[in-house]
Amino acid sequence: MDTAKVPTQEDLRALQRHRLTRYFIIDTHQSSPAQADALAEQLKQNPLVEYAEFEPRAEGMHQDNGQPDASVSRQSIPDYTPRQYYLQGPQPVPPYKIGGVNAVEARSIPGAKGAGIQVISSEIDHWAYDHVDLPPPNIEKSEGANVDEHDTASVGIIASKENNFGTTGIVPDARVGYLEWDPEWLLQMAQQLASGAVMQLGVQYDYSPINKIGCIEDCLMPLEYNTPTRDIIAYTVKERGIHVVLAAGNGNINLDHPGFDGEFDRNRFDSGALYAGAVDPKTGLRASYSNYGKRVDLFSWGANVTTTYWSEENPTTLYTHTYAGTSSANPIIAGVIAALLGAAHAHGLGIRPPWEINALLVATGRPQINGNDNEIGVQPNVTAAIKKMLADNTDLPPAGRLALPEEVKSDDTFEARVYAESPSQKPLTYHWDSAGFIPPEGTGDRLSLRAPLVDADVQMSIAATVSDGTHAITLRETITIKAQPGQGNCGNTLAWDAGKTYSTSGETVSYKGMVYKQNYWSINKPPDEYSADYGKEWFTGTPCP
Repeated sequence: MDTAKVPTQEDLRALQRHRLTRYFIIDTHQSSPAQADALAEQLKQNPLVEYAEFEPRAEGMHQDNGQPDASVSRQSIPDYTPRQYYLQGPQPVPPYKIGGVNAVEARSIPGAKGAGIQVISSEIDHWAYDHVDLPPPNIEKSEGANVDEHDTASVGIIASKENNFGTTGIVPDARVGYLEWDPEWLLQMAQQLASGAVMQLGVQYDYSPINKIGCIEDCLMPLEYNTPTRDIIAYTVKERGIHVVLAAGNGNINLDHPGFDGEFDRNRFDSGALYAGAVDPKTGLRASYSNYGKRVDLFSWGANVTTTYWSEENPTTLYTHTYAGTSSANPIIAGVIAALLGAAHAHGLGIRPPWEINALLVATGRPQINGNDNEIGVQPNVTAAIKKMLADNTDLPPAGRLALPEEVKSDDTFEARVYAESPSQKPLTYHWDSAGFIPPEGTGDRLSLRAPLVDADVQMSIAATVSDGTHAITLRETITIKAQPGQGNCGNTLAWDAGKTYSTSGETVSYKGMVYKQNYWSINKPPDEYSADYGKEWFTGTPCP
């Protein structure tokens, strides 16, 4: 990935924590399919290459576009807000079996219209900047994107103007920008934005066929099925503090399918992004096309969504009542997040981190009418979430998370960092518990650590206690230590353990291809540094037999 514009060592370390300095892009546009396949196979055989894959085809979800309402005169646009059922209260309005996200009521709460909040819509093409009911972009990264109806509909849901005609967005006071979808550009935009921004990623990947799950065609997957994209999104959320909502996809695919081997198990990997599923408002149940699984956090309307629209014949005053798919659910949820962030800002709560907002929306949301909240999550209730956020943020302890690499090599050095905030803006102190690593303790919001030598891959935990002087929380994450050839034991001699107390005279350990015998009591004394023929914690080492 392009890291040429990274200005500081800390920024570089943040990229390294998400492997983003380890990717290389090879242009195969001038190669034949056979040549490209041969190159990919050659790379996979290289022991220095961990992963090689062709970039998947980005699919713009245009099947969700719906139909334009062409019956309205351009000189007299009606007020369509009564038809924006997805913004109304939880009580369904017949013939629908599902209510809305309660955004209309939330507008009476200071800040809930999104003032001061930056929202980025990232799609294949951009919205109609000249539409009478839409704002122009305040920030844009694009190279040849066209105007289209899909993003016009998405941005209308989020931020169409509050006036006496057309539609009104969930956060009409928010600032809206456009990012032409490209993983590398997503990384660059993430580095440009401030914490607390919101991104809606209205794109999916077509991976057809996916034989391991029995999908032959229309295997439409969420963006995080692609490993480099997943790592960029994790960096965006965890390092930059940006709220990311991505479409779960329109493939009717079970993301918990055994064939995925836990790729969407958030206990194994969680980028911090929210997946948006879609419900059929006429049944109140999951829409037949929506991907599903425990990784899908939230859902909203996947059909009959009234919003702004575009066509070549009418580029400035068009609307639709049939926007659909996870395409429509995604911007609804992005708008809800922006409303929460705006309310937090207006009430002096500062920038609320993604993990806190995600948990609030899940805790206050409502499942499908059959009570199932494991298939596509819950539908957010923005008013309930705001009220809970305001009630909860009174003399609260700090909130935060640890940023660690997923895995490190045995005996390698790596960076760990804690991101934390005090809801009451109190100064924070930090204490690290990194037993088994070097050093075993530390202070400050970041720590440089060396992994222990291990004989086999092992999972270890690192914790940081954050205190505001009154309250304290302990954050803990697990990291995998990967054994390396040539390290570890010599025959049956166990590897030296940095966290173990060595008190048995003559006990032997292996370390970096040598065997050492204990002389004095020691803990966290690497044998290669603390050994001699006499007077040291370890006797001089001998080569492994």
